[in-house]
Amino acid sequence: MEANTVTPAEAGGVTRSRRPLVIVVSIVVGIAVLIGLFFVADAIVRGVAEQRVADEIVSQFPDNVTATPTVTIGGTSVIAQYLGGSFEDITISAPDAVLDGIPADVTLHATGYPVDDSQPVTAVSGTATLSEDALNQLIERTAPNSAVQLGDGELSYAASATFFGFTVGYRVTGELEAAGDHVLITPTGADVTAGGGNLDLSNLVEMIVGSDPVSVCTAQYLPEGVDVADIDVAPGSVTVRLAASDLVIDENTLETLGSCTP
Repeated sequence: MEANTVTPAEAGGVTRSRRPLVIVVSIVVGIAVLIGLFFVADAIVRGVAEQRVADEIVSQFPDNVTATPTVTIGGTSVIAQYLGGSFEDITISAPDAVLDGIPADVTLHATGYPVDDSQPVTAVSGTATLSEDALNQLIERTAPNSAVQLGDGELSYAASATFFGFTVGYRVTGELEAAGDHVLITPTGADVTAGGGNLDLSNLVEMIVGSDPVSVCTAQYLPEGVDVADIDVAPGSVTVRLAASDLVIDENTLETLGSCTP
């Protein structure tokens, strides 16, 4: 019986048939390694960029502001965003912020944050949460003895007035509404807290307080161009949402406060 044999040509054919597969596998593995290296490099660059942005923000703080911000850059490749001239999405968190002596938990979100910090950010929104004590520290500077208490969706503040020759203390309860460079307080009730003897002055107090909103200027506390967009009042704390567009984030901007029109 004649034995089956493989000729050198046939053997060579087998080798040649495998060679293209080896080349394809090598190319795929090479591309995968390059992609992996790119993502590793991008992750490193992302971390460096986040720290650089944080350092840059801290360097722009005015003297009356302290914080240790944490920066998170969202979006796709940071390298691609950097080469494109701006970062798509940046979140800055500073739960330990102190604004002119007032402690606050601050978070900022920016879209279109330019690599060149002399250029404006497309849009900025942020929240600042103040405790009841911190809010009262702020209010005490402009309205002493107006101690505020925060409830569910409303606040109350102390005031006084003179009736029939003697001073009566009362507390007004109201709801808050954001109005750009102002905050509106709409009274919902008023109670006498001191004075008045045996007289029932509650109706008189309500007549004086009225039902029209009281406008409080907030622009004087905020960088020019930053508005109050929303307010959320809860027992023990208040969260204010701020918004601005085309804002250059630098020392000059942060130190230039707004003003309210008469």
